[in-house]
Amino acid sequence: MENNQEHVQPVIQEEADFVAKTKKYRKQLTTLFIVVAIILIAILAWFLVRQSQAAKADQAIALADVEQNDSIALNLYKEAATHGTKSGDRAKVEAAIRLYKAGNYEEAVKYLDEASASDDIVAAGIETLKGDCYVNLQNYDAAIKAYEEAISEADGNTQLVPLILIKEANVYREQKNYAAEAKAYGKIIEEYPAFGQGSTDIRKYYERAKASAAE
Repeated sequence: MENNQEHVQPVIQEEADFVAKTKKYRKQLTTLFIVVAIILIAILAWFLVRQSQAAKADQAIALADVEQNDSIALNLYKEAATHGTKSGDRAKVEAAIRLYKAGNYEEAVKYLDEASASDDIVAAGIETLKGDCYVNLQNYDAAIKAYEEAISEADGNTQLVPLILIKEANVYREQKNYAAEAKAYGKIIEEYPAFGQGSTDIRKYYERAKASAAE
């Protein structure tokens, strides 16, 4: 009888241990499922908010695109720009363009600073417009920096880069940095010869800058 009890007690203890472990793991699994559920709910909520923001931005920008009154269009673009979406980024650029035309260069720069673009040419255009704003604000160092960034974004585009280099050269001339002006024109002549084909202006400005630098 004692031998049977000795065999039974370990079995009972093993079962008790198994039940205790099962309860422990069940509690851990329950906690894990709750955490996963919370994460999924948060992701779904974020997605729905993004979808709602995108819809609002799309609606505002669609109205702005067809609006004939510049002031109303600007306000609609500003409204669309408050949404962190692809349409919101386009709205920031559109708002900046209208602010630039109205002479509100500082505000235009703020919108351009907040805008982002996945397309290289659009990104180069943003930086170029930013440079133009700084030129009008007579912040020439900032303008040069923006134009350099635009050239980098343009990645050798044969139409866009020479135009930016001309803008850059004009700023250098305003600063009386004739050597840098000549270098900008020289880069057009050497790297983008087709741009000035049939026109002597680029070479004429290059020679003028070289002569000014030599004085």
